[in-house]
Amino acid sequence: MTGANYHLLPSRESEETCVSIDADLKVSSDKHALHSSIDEIDDVQSDGKCKRPWLLMKAIVCLVLVSTTAFAACCFYRSGSPASAIWTDRPITNRPISTNIASDSNLVFGLGIGDVTGPIVEVNMMGYASLPQTNTGLHIRLRSRAFIVGSADAPNFSAKLASRFKSFIPTADGSATRWMFINSDICMGDTALRKAIVDRLRQTYPGVYGERNIAFVGTHSHAGPGGFMQALLPTLTSKGVIMQNFDAIVEGTVRGAARAHEDFVARQANLDSGGSTRLSYGKTRLEDAHIQRSRYAYEQNPQQERDLYDDEDQDHDFSLLKFEDVTEDRKASAAGFLSWYAVHGTSLYENNTLTSGDNKGLAALLYETAEQPDMLPGENSFVAGFSQALVGDTSPNTKGAWCDDGSVCEYKHSTCDNGKGKERVQTCHGRGPAWGVDEYLPTSPTGGYDWASNEIIARKQVDAARQIMGRESSTEEQGEFEGMTVLSGPVKSVKMNVDMSQYTVYRPDGSRVKTCPAALGYGFAGGTTDGPGAFDFVQGSNKTDHHNPFWDLVKGFIKNPGPEQIECQAPKAILLDIGEIHKPYDWGPSIVEVQILRVGDLFILIVPGEFTTMAGRRLKRVVGEAIRRAGLVEDGREPMVQVSGPASTYGHYVTTEEEYSVQRYEGASTLFGPHTLEAYMDVFSRRLVPALKEGARDLPVGPQKAFDMSKTWKLKTGVVYDNPPVGKSFGDVLQQPLLSYPLPDSNVSSLHPTTSSLSNITVSFVAANPRNNLRLEQTYFSIQRFTPEGTWKTERIDGHHSTTMRWTRTNEFHGSSVVDIGWDVEPGTKEGLYRVMYHGDRKTPFTGKIQPFEAVSNEFYLV
Repeated sequence: MTGANYHLLPSRESEETCVSIDADLKVSSDKHALHSSIDEIDDVQSDGKCKRPWLLMKAIVCLVLVSTTAFAACCFYRSGSPASAIWTDRPITNRPISTNIASDSNLVFGLGIGDVTGPIVEVNMMGYASLPQTNTGLHIRLRSRAFIVGSADAPNFSAKLASRFKSFIPTADGSATRWMFINSDICMGDTALRKAIVDRLRQTYPGVYGERNIAFVGTHSHAGPGGFMQALLPTLTSKGVIMQNFDAIVEGTVRGAARAHEDFVARQANLDSGGSTRLSYGKTRLEDAHIQRSRYAYEQNPQQERDLYDDEDQDHDFSLLKFEDVTEDRKASAAGFLSWYAVHGTSLYENNTLTSGDNKGLAALLYETAEQPDMLPGENSFVAGFSQALVGDTSPNTKGAWCDDGSVCEYKHSTCDNGKGKERVQTCHGRGPAWGVDEYLPTSPTGGYDWASNEIIARKQVDAARQIMGRESSTEEQGEFEGMTVLSGPVKSVKMNVDMSQYTVYRPDGSRVKTCPAALGYGFAGGTTDGPGAFDFVQGSNKTDHHNPFWDLVKGFIKNPGPEQIECQAPKAILLDIGEIHKPYDWGPSIVEVQILRVGDLFILIVPGEFTTMAGRRLKRVVGEAIRRAGLVEDGREPMVQVSGPASTYGHYVTTEEEYSVQRYEGASTLFGPHTLEAYMDVFSRRLVPALKEGARDLPVGPQKAFDMSKTWKLKTGVVYDNPPVGKSFGDVLQQPLLSYPLPDSNVSSLHPTTSSLSNITVSFVAANPRNNLRLEQTYFSIQRFTPEGTWKTERIDGHHSTTMRWTRTNEFHGSSVVDIGWDVEPGTKEGLYRVMYHGDRKTPFTGKIQPFEAVSNEFYLV
């Protein structure tokens, strides 16, 4: 297979498309009737004609609908468990969707944000799969940001009515002319999480949001709490599912989505008074905020294909969708944006234990607070989304991978000499942009360079977004990296489920390839240069390589793969055959969710995994050609194709077949075998793209697997009780602030963190366990300034990037603990009199009752 030569061929009988592997291959028309094994989903027969297995069922449904019209007319609109019950601090006005509609040419949007910060202590963190990495506090709160795009039309009666009978209809529900993109500061999307979110929104807004039109994407931060996934393997280090975290993500995401919906409704009503909205899309290049961490694997791709991209081993595109309100006199004001850029959420190393959104969560916070500096984090109306793109083989550690002794890591396997003549991965680490700059260390909560590196990478993305946001929008087609293209035209979302454990791709030459049940190779355990593995595992371990027989023995106790699976996954040396382990429940996924969101000429591919740079390029190329062939864009115009993930189901990594062959971490983590990418290309180009056509039939939902979160492992114990130390009370101040601190120099580059330790304030209190109350939409502490009016005004909370909170258990048996609240005073802070207030919640012995308390430090001056 030569990856450079993918294109699409028309299928004469099905009027769909199929993947072609050789650009020079001439295929006669009698070879065009090629169909994948997804046939059992959409009932396409070998003769190219479609069965109608649901005609009888649809007739029955129609009869039921007619007979229940009177009842449905009374209750089809439901304000639902009122949205106002979803959160308490910002009640929603329960008003119906506007039926006084403006012209169809108008696009409407809505933006919202919700707090999804789960337990910030005593929970293993998600991403590095490192047992020692248990969180001990908070850097910034995690948020879900919701972006709704739709036409001005309200869902009609039939759409709402149909939603009540969704169990009879084998297609996805939700409005076809509206979609919601949720960008969440968590490691990845998950099927169970998404289902819980969709179910809540479907119940509240029947016929509006559903399976079809909600995308749930993770920013891929490796600094948040884990235990929120339905598969067993990713939750082993967190001792199973942490329902407190799962529920926090669902609750906060629904809250943000509800706010976005209300924002959408308000703009929809504003159309009647002469206002309008504008969406525009633009790109710039950001070259120094990421690096290729698997260059050896990337070089396995054909040189001809690499030359198409000037041999750039990373996708440097920073893309942005801008949302603007336009007044009657045509003055535009930005309300927010959604951007995409490929860089791993691994700026903070695996020795970090403070909960954080890593570089993308921090970028969003920095941009939002700059736009509305007088608003506290989470209260802002301007919403900045920094989402992932082709993230699979990227790293934010831009100074490259080095051994601890200062030598360069071995190129093929990313190993270092352990001093005993053996090559090991443990001492090969990526270095971020701040590495070696010792002036950053005094203000680093981790004591390392990664804290400053995280801020540098975040600020580079902020500056890229600001550059695009400052451009003028135009309806004229412009250069790829010039201006902003105004979007107009249809809004549509298509989505389906696919069983990737047994998907067959029929090639134009008559051959066929198939995917396999999920499996992880030995190279997976070797980790990456962002987070090295353990023991004697290394990246790049094929089945022909020698392996420690001890690990083969361990593998045998779990499950040995059979001959068919070994052949299917070759040349992967299988370590964990997770797709064939179902006890006590599934260790890994088999069914994945795929989706396309469209607005005008922008097509957002929602992918269930981490695509490497070249894998994503191939997917974009084949989908772009399918879009053109389907006539979805005007002749002469190029579709704007954007890949976004990891979303919905977490299907781990997706590499090209060439990258897969060398089995570095990304290839060893490509679950469904060497033809995984071909399968995704086939699904997106042959199934999803044709369904975007006007008048196309709805896609079937696809295979679904019932899953009960109540049956998952939950081995993490809750808080037993809290007690203050002997002779102390809850809230007693153990370390007071100094009487005064100097304000830092305000002349600081926007690309670099502050370095002054003279304005680093720390206050310690006798504390209780933060798991007693997650304080969603609230704060664990507040830093207050005394105003001329004689009141205390909150200036900083636990959501600001300049503050930290670290909790320490001082006596396990007695249940006592201490919390350290830090504030690295940033340039531009107002001078005056300040104090620190701590908000805690204790769990009483015996009764288990949660009792809140507050404490205040001494006052201090900033001068």
